[in-house]
Amino acid sequence: MGERVRELAVLIIGDIIVFHLSLWVTLAVRYVEWPTIDRLAQHVPPFLIITAVWLAIFFITGLYDKHTNLLKKLMASRILTAQIINVVVAGILFFVIPFGITPKTNLVIYLVISIVLLTLWRLRVVPRLSPKQQHKAILIADGPEAIELVDEINNNDRYNYYFVRIIDAELFRTTNDFKQKIISLMEREKIELIVADPRGEDIQSFLPTLFDLSFLHFAFTFLDFNKLYEDTFDRVPVRMLRYEWFITNISQSKSVIYDGIKRWIDIVGALTLLIPTAGIAPLIALAIKLEDKGPLFYHTIRVGQYNRPITIYKFRTKNGADTGQAALKSTLVDTRVGFILRKLRLDELPQLLNVLRGDLSFIGPRPEMPALAEVYTKEVPYYNTRHFLKPGLSGWAQINNFDVPRGGVDVERTTTKLSYDLYYLERRSLILDVHIALKTIAAILMRTGT
Repeated sequence: MGERVRELAVLIIGDIIVFHLSLWVTLAVRYVEWPTIDRLAQHVPPFLIITAVWLAIFFITGLYDKHTNLLKKLMASRILTAQIINVVVAGILFFVIPFGITPKTNLVIYLVISIVLLTLWRLRVVPRLSPKQQHKAILIADGPEAIELVDEINNNDRYNYYFVRIIDAELFRTTNDFKQKIISLMEREKIELIVADPRGEDIQSFLPTLFDLSFLHFAFTFLDFNKLYEDTFDRVPVRMLRYEWFITNISQSKSVIYDGIKRWIDIVGALTLLIPTAGIAPLIALAIKLEDKGPLFYHTIRVGQYNRPITIYKFRTKNGADTGQAALKSTLVDTRVGFILRKLRLDELPQLLNVLRGDLSFIGPRPEMPALAEVYTKEVPYYNTRHFLKPGLSGWAQINNFDVPRGGVDVERTTTKLSYDLYYLERRSLILDVHIALKTIAAILMRTGT
């Protein structure tokens, strides 16, 4: 937690400095001279006020997410999108609020300069500010999640440790004197961190040895693999979970108050949004009818809470409707109007009625087609657990997973998607729901997500 706070503090302070450095460079370029005190006094106060709005936009566009390798790959595109939004918002604020200046040309110049400087700051300077001392660690685990964790940590300088060895926990049970070999490895490599799942059967015999070592000259830290994986990726390692995890996290008593408050928020939110929807719906209906004379709506069956079937309503966006087993190999295509509706998420407006009825929530795992759910229940470990929660219009998986299954069976990507759903199940709260709602708005603006 301390490292995460430090990371956020560095990013926020650095971004503020870059915002105002970009302003200074903009003024120098625009007026072809060093900015005078008077000119700075005219521009800096409004930009200080707008900076708070810009930081909020950086948050909802994901620029303050953990700097994993995935985020680094997306960094340049996110900065571009966020700064375009920031400049548009600034232009609106300068028009609405009487700041005394209307820097239209300056904002265009600022957009270019700030994108360049922010990209250099985030991708070149920030990595150099990471902790230089890296501690040696060993990982006692196997499987794809273990490989994924090692790849992330060993190839990302935001962490202050790296794995020198991955050890299959099964060797503790099948190899003689293996515990002594591990102790020798720890001494030889000066291991300071051990990561393992203490609940794993194979490592149980090694835990007493670790306990004894902690009272000797060995100075090491022990981390739970599952917790480290969750803290790193914001999702759970599905294949590493055991039944006690589910017993703990599907407890009804854990969420009675939360569920009650969330239901009231759903009702009030749906009623509020239905008012502008009533004005938009006739225009959408007219556009659909003008294109192909087909039906305005389509309804489809999805798997709801506790595996109950629910009927979902949408504006029709394709030249047919995905239903039944045929949905597994759909050949339907978007209409021209439908393509726009899907991009803007307007096709989902009728689902406000589903929210009002209690079939859906605003926030929760996306409901799946019965045909796909039937396949995944057999192929993906613990898949049915996601149906403990009421499905939603947007969820933790949607705002975090950029490569989710579309239009067919994909066990591997669905397992990844489930890992996000189970993370939400474990940590569900009103604060997390607000976080997801803000990120969903950003996803719509950025035209990403699912």
